[in-house]
Amino acid sequence: MVRRFALAVGRSRVVTFVLLAACWAAALMTAAAPARGDDLKFKKVVINADSIFSAAAAFDVDHDGKIDIVAGGFWYKAPTWEKHVVRDVEVIGGRPDGYAAQPFDVNGDGWIDFIEANWRSGTIKWIEHPGASLGEWTPHVVATPGNMESGRLYDIDGDGNLDFVPNGANFAAWWQMIPKTLSDGAKTTEFIRRDLPRQVAGHGFGVGDVNGDGRVDLVGPGGWLEAPEDRVHGEWAWRPEFNLGRASVPFLVVDPDNDGDNDIVYTQGHAYGLTWQEQITNEAGERAWLYHEIDMTWSQGHELLWVDLDQNGRMEVVTGKRYWSHEGSDPGATDPLGVHRYEYNPQTKKWDHWMISENDGVGIGLDFKAIDIDGDTDLDLVMPGRSGLYLLENQLKSPAPVSDTAAH
Repeated sequence: MVRRFALAVGRSRVVTFVLLAACWAAALMTAAAPARGDDLKFKKVVINADSIFSAAAAFDVDHDGKIDIVAGGFWYKAPTWEKHVVRDVEVIGGRPDGYAAQPFDVNGDGWIDFIEANWRSGTIKWIEHPGASLGEWTPHVVATPGNMESGRLYDIDGDGNLDFVPNGANFAAWWQMIPKTLSDGAKTTEFIRRDLPRQVAGHGFGVGDVNGDGRVDLVGPGGWLEAPEDRVHGEWAWRPEFNLGRASVPFLVVDPDNDGDNDIVYTQGHAYGLTWQEQITNEAGERAWLYHEIDMTWSQGHELLWVDLDQNGRMEVVTGKRYWSHEGSDPGATDPLGVHRYEYNPQTKKWDHWMISENDGVGIGLDFKAIDIDGDTDLDLVMPGRSGLYLLENQLKSPAPVSDTAAH
């Protein structure tokens, strides 16, 4: 290519040199770029192959400076993953409660608790850390609104405090979380239900700024709720602009193509397909949505994360197959498990795809986490589900082994 271009300009040595310099510079930039694609590897660590809990959290349970893992009735102490009891978890209809595990210090005592949304019992609970005793944890029912696929923490009202947003099957609401100091000086968090228009309920939800006004909107499978200026007392306006089907919980309201507006990236929670609704402006100057298929070869992607695993400066979709969500009745239920990552390529305008884990027993469950669990500055994946509890340790910046002398 350099030779042909040089001939076209009369064999100009200057042009040829400039082009060669550009190629060399590009090669150096490529060589210096962080690992990606097949070069990015993950080490599978079995935390508990017999675990059946669908949600997990990762935080320092015992205040020893290391990130531990909490899933259902147990917590696992880093770095050996010794199992300890959290509590007895209710089993209802053959499934344990616990469809979310969102870490949050509810009572302000310096020990991290976690918040649950539950399908079987229809409850929102916070599970209280026992403190320095590290004994049994205490569940507290916040509300019983009905069946929920899962729930997440977002700052909905813009007050700087996180709020709890469940994905209600037959109701629509978020819980404002307000820190309080009681008369005796003790701290707590007040949970206040804020109802939403019922149209946003259903299988799937997302949170993000759809219309670019700086406020987070709430997105459901059949449309989105435009946030008013006063998100607590104002009226949320329903915009029925698409139909996402039985979408993931949550889906992503993000800008993968970097064109200045947020799109919607989602999977089908109980069927095949990872897809993308691109936000565009039509000929009439109105907002419209352009549907794209990203990968239709695997099924039951019930959750997505938006993270940068290879540290190249571009965010990626991380998702995968949930194991045995409806006792094998969903399309593709018996297909091999897999964990995937996808990155939008601005040159090809398509999504590059790599496997993180393939047919190795690892599913995504209902609430998996990306966190730097080993302190090496890259993100690892904590993977709960009915096929077990696993850690996928990112090898991008894997720490050197600690010598016996240093360990003691």
